Amino acid sequence: MARNYDTYRIGNRSEGPLRASEQSFKTRIRGFLFGLALVLSALTLGLPKTLNAATGPVSMRYADEIRVTLMNHLQLADLAVTPRAASLTLVADGSSYRLDANESIQLRYRNGQVEARFGRKSVKADLLLFELDGAGAFDVDGGSSSYMRTYTGDLEISAKSSGKGLSVVNRVPIEDYVASVVGAEYGLNDREGAKAMAVVARTYALHALERNTTLLDSERSQVYKGLQKANSAARQAAAATAGQILTYNGNLIEAVYSASNGGKSASNASVWGTNALPYLQSRKDPFDARTSPHATWTWEMDEGKLEKALSNAYGLNVRSVRISRTAKDGRVVEVELKGRSGSKTISGSAFRATLARAFGAMTVKSTYFDLKDRRGQYVFEGRGFGHGVGLSQWGAHGMALDGRSYEEILDFYYKGTRLEQIPQGTSVRTDVSLASLRSSDSGESRRAVERPSDPDQNASFQTDNSRSSMSISRSSGEESSASLDAVSNGNATPKEKSSTFSQDDKTASEAISAENIWGLERDKKEEAESASSKKKDDRKKRKKQRRSGW
Repeated sequence: MARNYDTYRIGNRSEGPLRASEQSFKTRIRGFLFGLALVLSALTLGLPKTLNAATGPVSMRYADEIRVTLMNHLQLADLAVTPRAASLTLVADGSSYRLDANESIQLRYRNGQVEARFGRKSVKADLLLFELDGAGAFDVDGGSSSYMRTYTGDLEISAKSSGKGLSVVNRVPIEDYVASVVGAEYGLNDREGAKAMAVVARTYALHALERNTTLLDSERSQVYKGLQKANSAARQAAAATAGQILTYNGNLIEAVYSASNGGKSASNASVWGTNALPYLQSRKDPFDARTSPHATWTWEMDEGKLEKALSNAYGLNVRSVRISRTAKDGRVVEVELKGRSGSKTISGSAFRATLARAFGAMTVKSTYFDLKDRRGQYVFEGRGFGHGVGLSQWGAHGMALDGRSYEEILDFYYKGTRLEQIPQGTSVRTDVSLASLRSSDSGESRRAVERPSDPDQNASFQTDNSRSSMSISRSSGEESSASLDAVSNGNATPKEKSSTFSQDDKTASEAISAENIWGLERDKKEEAESASSKKKDDRKKRKKQRRSGW
């Protein structure tokens, strides 16, 4: 398997006086060179892989900006967009309109088109493009949906093809996106794990786009909440790994991840029934086992209640439940439901999802479990949280605490892959933060902040590759410190990413997706909560109670 290593120079060795014939001399030289080659090979076997400049098709895949569909689960009848710290150009049907910073635009869905009202003007078109004229961001207010976020990049707003509300797409600089995802998806206190998460998030997004998969801003892809989650620590992780991706045989990998694998990672074949990939194989994970609070768990449920829930889901009068097939990695592959008039076999993932929908996501945390029938109770004794394929976020955290680098973390969870550096353009990051926007709005003077030689030493910086030179001021809050007490919200827990592998019809028809279990309801709750800052403390408590590894 392809792998690059650092090479080390071997010093000159004294071979003694040359007393042999010329032929003997040549023979010794050939032997010496052969031995030298063996020494070099031996030295390099244990060295970590280094960055490789991407060659071939990989370098053509990279995009400075990516498209993320926002609020896709909502039926947005109205919307407001407000530029912050910069003026805005609105393009509609070939005409352009300039609006000043802080001048709001009201948008409505109207007869299959988008209607925009600003000042005394009204514009109606199939597609509206919003472009900032300088360093700044957009406030996006979902109106009746109580959704409020701030984004960098550009916006495209159109009517949904389904005829149900507005479609909002954020064309965001890639490293802005990665920083936000790291802040939202990785809630653990370390630097190297956050860097590994940045590489994984970047690879996941580019792989999805390469497959023409719509990238959403929720758990259905990766959680992306704009500047609200792009705190200083997350920006550092994105900047320190800017442009780095994982490949296998020259192709972007399926960079799936979950919260915890319970001490043993799962293979993609056992969880999703797809062709086994060499970099997503099962292996023991001592780092997860000794670090994750989900390494082992137990859940019990009354027989009658559990059987009723399964009966309702599958139209079968269930009388008993048993595991019928387990994979070599310990994951439950099939579960048999026996009823009065027959039986039905479902996948382990569908079984877990059904119980999570009926009893909550914190019940059967993974398909890595044993099932026992004990005194009228079904007893689940399990390990891990999430599907367990690819990177374990708790395991990565354990490796970081053990002093491992992010390169070593990635090599452990995606064995045989290459860490490659993609050439970047001029619009990979804006370096705009909520703190800088507040400073701009208040009229405070701003000065440019130079990028330090080591981005880990400062929470705020800008690069020659940045899209703009927006300066960043300090203020109280998450942007004011480089501390990694929490890379994201202190109450957040790493979330599980599903595979985008295609599945057979049987599995697909049985599967109940995580978004139907809790994702959609939770999104709505969070958006409603964001309407009032007075509910902040209660929101933190609720998030802590509903931590999830889906």
